[in-house]
Amino acid sequence: MFDETDSARESIRSRAAALHTSSVFDVLLSLGFGDDTEREWFSVGVETFPRSKISITDSSAAKAKINILAAGARASLAGTPRETTIAGQVFTVSEFEQSEPPLLKHARVYTTIRGDKFVTFSFSANSAAKIDPIAESMQSLEFSGTMSSYLGFDRNEYPGDDALRELRKVFDYTGYWLNNSPGSASNMWAGKREKVEGAGFGFLVLFNGRLYAELKSVDGATKLGQSDGRSAVTAAKREGFPASTIIFLDQEQGGRMLTEQKAYIFAWVDEVVRSGYRAGVYCSGMRGTDKDRVITAENIHQNAGNRDITYWVTNDACPPAPGCVATTRPPQSSVSGMSFAEIWQFAQSPRRKDVAASCSGYDTDENCYAPGSGAAKRFHVDLNSASSADPSHGRSSK
Repeated sequence: MFDETDSARESIRSRAAALHTSSVFDVLLSLGFGDDTEREWFSVGVETFPRSKISITDSSAAKAKINILAAGARASLAGTPRETTIAGQVFTVSEFEQSEPPLLKHARVYTTIRGDKFVTFSFSANSAAKIDPIAESMQSLEFSGTMSSYLGFDRNEYPGDDALRELRKVFDYTGYWLNNSPGSASNMWAGKREKVEGAGFGFLVLFNGRLYAELKSVDGATKLGQSDGRSAVTAAKREGFPASTIIFLDQEQGGRMLTEQKAYIFAWVDEVVRSGYRAGVYCSGMRGTDKDRVITAENIHQNAGNRDITYWVTNDACPPAPGCVATTRPPQSSVSGMSFAEIWQFAQSPRRKDVAASCSGYDTDENCYAPGSGAAKRFHVDLNSASSADPSHGRSSK
């Protein structure tokens, strides 16, 4: 390939001067292979553009507009722009065609927003078959200054001692229930902490909370929250989790938290913290179906006062979720849409058809399976991303 960066920059400057405008792309890289009249020709470009120069407020629509500008006035949009997550960033991806008989040029353009700039990657070729191989280089993309993210799983049933080694090849941490998980009559995780840590896993420590139907009054909810908080701490100590481990309260019901629910949650949080542990909440990070479409995580966060709560949110809609993809480079939790979230559950088993129907990677039975778990004993899992390989900080100090 040959470097055309300098000539591309000069061409843009010349066009801008002729049009008396400063609203132009800044070319960071322009590479080409062959002559653009030959069938084997292809090119790769990286450009930036000021976010302030596009007045469209919706980020997805603004990125789609940039893709059109990057492709050029002679290119025709082919299909509908889509979104994908790469290197922890949500990109809008657009396909283009441009007729130059006897050739039909093809282009795929990716745009994301970093700080105050659009960042655009363009892949062009005289053959549609060449686009996929050259665009595959996007999967190795990294942004400097980006926090690392770690992949974990959670599931209600303990996978068994023999499965831990294989699962550890894929996952950095696992969910760990302190009491019965939703719908379970017993806790299969009890007594397994040493086995799990010995296999090299970090932890997401979970305590199953109460449903609204169990909260009869504000006073009763407060007392129940305190009692459950003490139960969570007792179980954490029994399992050997050190002080300051973050215990997450599993809040299954979404939407705006009613008065009794807030009383229960915050009484639970206060009791856990009073006992020397740290408190977290697992809840929805998606807009609810209630009248005001309230996001549970935001509602709890806004009403928590000065309480120090760690948030683990679920949002399995694609986008922003990548689908059932067990990658060593999962998207950062902030991509979930909740900037204050430290853990993001981006895939659930089974797939929720109402929100995740368009998500890829799920099995035909709608479950998300851990890779390499074998056909005879496959493990359906929920997938999570966190900035730590031990999000609950539950490893022993010894």
